[in-house]
Amino acid sequence: MLNAKVETKWFQLFLVLGILIRVATGILNSGYLALDDYYILFFSVPAQSESLSLISSVQAVPEIRSLLPDSIIRLFATTAYKFGFDDPLYQIKFVFSCLGLLSGISIWIGYKFLKYLYPEETNPKNNYQAWVPLSGTFLLSLHFLMPLVSTRALIESMSAPFLLGAVFSASIYWKSGEWKQLGISLSLLAIASLFRFQVGVCAFALFSLVIYRSWKSKSFKDIYAFLIFSALLALITGLPDLIFRGTFHSSLRSYISYNLQHSAEYGTSPWFAYLPAILGVSLFPFLIGKYKGFDWKSEYSKFVPVIIFSVLFLVVHSAIPHKEERFLLPILPLLLILISPLCAYWRGIEKGRMSIRRLSFLIVNFLLLDLLCFFTIQNNTIELVRYLNFHKDIKELYVYRDSIPHLPVSYAYRDPLERYEYIESLDQNMQPKIQNFDPFKSCSAVLAVRKDYVMNGVDPDPPWILVGNFRSSPLEELAVFMNPNKNKRRASLYLYQLQLCKEK
Repeated sequence: MLNAKVETKWFQLFLVLGILIRVATGILNSGYLALDDYYILFFSVPAQSESLSLISSVQAVPEIRSLLPDSIIRLFATTAYKFGFDDPLYQIKFVFSCLGLLSGISIWIGYKFLKYLYPEETNPKNNYQAWVPLSGTFLLSLHFLMPLVSTRALIESMSAPFLLGAVFSASIYWKSGEWKQLGISLSLLAIASLFRFQVGVCAFALFSLVIYRSWKSKSFKDIYAFLIFSALLALITGLPDLIFRGTFHSSLRSYISYNLQHSAEYGTSPWFAYLPAILGVSLFPFLIGKYKGFDWKSEYSKFVPVIIFSVLFLVVHSAIPHKEERFLLPILPLLLILISPLCAYWRGIEKGRMSIRRLSFLIVNFLLLDLLCFFTIQNNTIELVRYLNFHKDIKELYVYRDSIPHLPVSYAYRDPLERYEYIESLDQNMQPKIQNFDPFKSCSAVLAVRKDYVMNGVDPDPPWILVGNFRSSPLEELAVFMNPNKNKRRASLYLYQLQLCKEK
């Protein structure tokens, strides 16, 4: 049996490493994962006013989103400003670091959850089951995706620890029937749903557990308790919208209405689109093998609530036409919990000898961890904005076609640009066609062109000269190479400025 003191030291090590790498990721990787992620920063950072309150300018928060995530980000940004971080970039780094610290709770919850499922007295000596809690802790701490996604301002990431806690309490209720745990599970699920409304579908998973237990015990008391708890939580979670927006659950109503009207505009994907993402997250090839002596039924009967929550979440999201991998982030910790017994099994089987499987798993995991956590995502546009932040003499920015989908202005604090326009072509002299443009009166103008356009001949001649090259991260460069049509917005950017201006 695993020595208790040794296990405690391993847990503490994984907890400390997980928190440290999250904070380091928040500091060293200032990028954002998606536009939804960026818009939270846009409305909450920079906090340039000391009068910025916890909930300030409610109208600035999009109607389709709850006030909770924006309030938390705004609080962190305001704190950073009061600590003397005037530059919005450092405010953003502070926000990401705080989120990383908070997300460390997932490591602790996951360990306690697995210790509950695998108590010491049931683990025979030298059995792999004794290592399941530590295997899960390792995954929640150092899995290549966890440090990055848990430090971003994404509503999906912020909901994940609460969903994990809800499933933990649901598992205790599943075994013991305690109403207290049922109430805790519902409460945590309600909080998770305030970050990501779709997480609310997991209430049906919890209700299915309640119905089954009620059927087995031939009593409806648990169903009544569930309905009463749900009604109270629905009332409580709708009050902020009623107070600050004037309508009960207005954000949820607006969110549903918006998606019914506009979801199709964001594109559609086949029902199985999430399967490759799940296999990638699990590093599935390293789990393939003959599981001799592994009792699948006995092992995974412990995880019935985890499986029901995860499967229902996946089925509902697979039925929705518009799909993005980040939508799976709330259940990422649950998926890692589910593969913990498999990882522990191979650790036990291959203990004491050289294991190509484990070595390859660790190499791939930590290589991806390094690339994802410590190389800035969306680096091309962020570096462009930072260049504009330090060159406040630039007043006009022209963009060749779709070279820049949007400009992340929250990463700079300067006067607005006087002109920000898209151009469609260059003339026969390889000069950008810009209406009402006088080079002798527009010495503050720059032109941004994406790398693929430059490689195809869109390279302005003098008096335009290259003044900046804002490169993508290595992983984004790989994504562009593998699928240029989908990821071309991540390609490097070239910035040109009039030579007439540079000579002055």
